Amino acid sequence: MRPTKTILISGGGIAGPALAYWLRAYGFTPVVVERAPQIRTGGQRIEMSGVGAEALHRMGLLERIRAQSGQPPEGVFYLGRADRRVDMPSWSPPSETRYERAPFAVKRGVLGTVLYENARDGVEYVFDDSITEIRQSDDGVDVSFENSPPRRVDLVVGADGLYSNVRSQVFGPADRFTRFLGTNLVIFTVDNYLGHRDSMSWHMWPYRGCAITTFPGNTELEGLFLFRSTTPLNVRDLTVDQRMRLVDKIYADAGWEVPGLLRAMRDSRDFVFTPSTQIRMDSWTRGRVALVGDSGYCPDPMSGQGSTLALVGAYILAAELKAAEGDHTRALPAYDAAMRRFVAFSQGVADFSTAFAAPRTGRWGVWAREQQLRAFFAVAHRARRMNLSLPAAWDYGGSLSLEDYRPAA
Repeated sequence: MRPTKTILISGGGIAGPALAYWLRAYGFTPVVVERAPQIRTGGQRIEMSGVGAEALHRMGLLERIRAQSGQPPEGVFYLGRADRRVDMPSWSPPSETRYERAPFAVKRGVLGTVLYENARDGVEYVFDDSITEIRQSDDGVDVSFENSPPRRVDLVVGADGLYSNVRSQVFGPADRFTRFLGTNLVIFTVDNYLGHRDSMSWHMWPYRGCAITTFPGNTELEGLFLFRSTTPLNVRDLTVDQRMRLVDKIYADAGWEVPGLLRAMRDSRDFVFTPSTQIRMDSWTRGRVALVGDSGYCPDPMSGQGSTLALVGAYILAAELKAAEGDHTRALPAYDAAMRRFVAFSQGVADFSTAFAAPRTGRWGVWAREQQLRAFFAVAHRARRMNLSLPAAWDYGGSLSLEDYRPAA
């Protein structure tokens, strides 16, 4: 069996160009096929720290990304019908005080563009195309496309997101791997009509929540609605206007800043309405095919870990291929095993975040939770003034670090 050389990557978002960069650096020949006609520059706000920032640092991109980013916004909660303001204590865990792991906020489009520009030299990109068939054999993979001639490659990597084309062709239909988290997410970008600065403002009601967050630079706001349902709301057959009217109905009796946000939503540039879902799989590899990023282990946007997992997965997959000298029978199982702890942590964050932002309880349950928050934040503020450390559970992600695959000097 000849060693792996040419690797076809389906998807040019975050995981795709990150993987292409590392593969090229390790002497492989990556080819990226992307359904869109060009790199997508839109998208939501990303907060990154820990291993995600560390992965960018190892690519030599952290300075460049930070120059186009900002500090994570300060959390503010508005509680009860009186909208009483309670500031969330800002307290960076010890593991994130190092520069290469310190938190920052950046637009997804900025991150994707920098990754693409970093990878495109020496990497073939095929835009406006998609894989139609994948046929594996002992010595390679024959791939057919919508618009391009067929190719024979050594490996195929699906980095094509939650609705992965590669996953559906090789592993089976999406419903086999999709886990509904009990909430539906609406997220969109509008001009900063409120004049907020460096803040993330939250309010919650029974079975619903809302957040308004500034983008770096404070010229735009990200509006977020999260609400519960027993089954995922299927809105694919609805127009954007019909989806917005459904959100209007669900939040019709909410106060606070919601009425103004619903009006501003009508002029949003990137309105998204989607069930909160994760991809859960027993294996992210099969034969000569591997999945990386959301296609294999989407943690859900509420986790804030999607881009981190994409960067970490790309780093580990490429490094394991290098360590195995291109032998995919050794590299792919090693990649699968190495990613498990990162994925388990990130998907657990989503369970906590959705339960916190959209309470699974009625009016009195929300009131009790608000009192707990007020008491807890008061204690946390006092502890911070006394320079006391956080409980270890708050910094569980700090125990996750990237293995250094570089050979010892």
